[in-house]
Amino acid sequence: MTHQRVEGFLPSTHGFHFANAWPPGPTVRFGPLDPRIIGVGDAADGLCGGMVYTAADLFAAGVAVPPVREPFANGSARFNSIVRRQIQSLAWFTVPIRYWLRSALGGSFGGDRARATLDREWPKAKTEIDAGRLVLIGLIRVASLNPWQLTMNHQVMAFGYAEDGRGVTLDLYDPNWPDRDDVTITIHLDPALRPTSLSQSTGEPLLGWFVLPYSPAEPRAWR
Repeated sequence: MTHQRVEGFLPSTHGFHFANAWPPGPTVRFGPLDPRIIGVGDAADGLCGGMVYTAADLFAAGVAVPPVREPFANGSARFNSIVRRQIQSLAWFTVPIRYWLRSALGGSFGGDRARATLDREWPKAKTEIDAGRLVLIGLIRVASLNPWQLTMNHQVMAFGYAEDGRGVTLDLYDPNWPDRDDVTITIHLDPALRPTSLSQSTGEPLLGWFVLPYSPAEPRAWR
């Protein structure tokens, strides 16, 4: 078995110590307008992208994650910082398009999601982790043409991997499961090393995943 991890990173130390379960409230406001009136921008839908991007920023900067075990207050500097990274994680809305294509059509351009994950995305993740860098991952949880179901998908961070000939497993910081160092996702392989399915150790559905773009940002609100 091959097992590789980014040195020094553990979710129980470097991830947020509360779950991605935010009270209802607007993530942003446009003057007096609350974007929730058109069905978007509710913190209760989750800020997983902002949480994992911020955790990666803090780790890169050598800044400790706050020890608090409740989500930051809506409108506070740290809440706004996570929302900012959530928006930036969408990469000018190219990431939601990638989610929709994979949810609606299958792999990157249609077809087998598991095969596309193994052939196209796993080598990218492996290269980054081998170089000692954290990897931000988009998880595909739903097969649907309906764009309103995109919020059922998820963003996590990979900090390690294992290969044993029967599958490829990524070690995760999943903000839905705080302080857990044992959360993983696996691409299962048949004896001919062809992908058969994907799974997450915590039981959520998983159809595929892809590597998200990431550049560290200076975590000013956290110093």
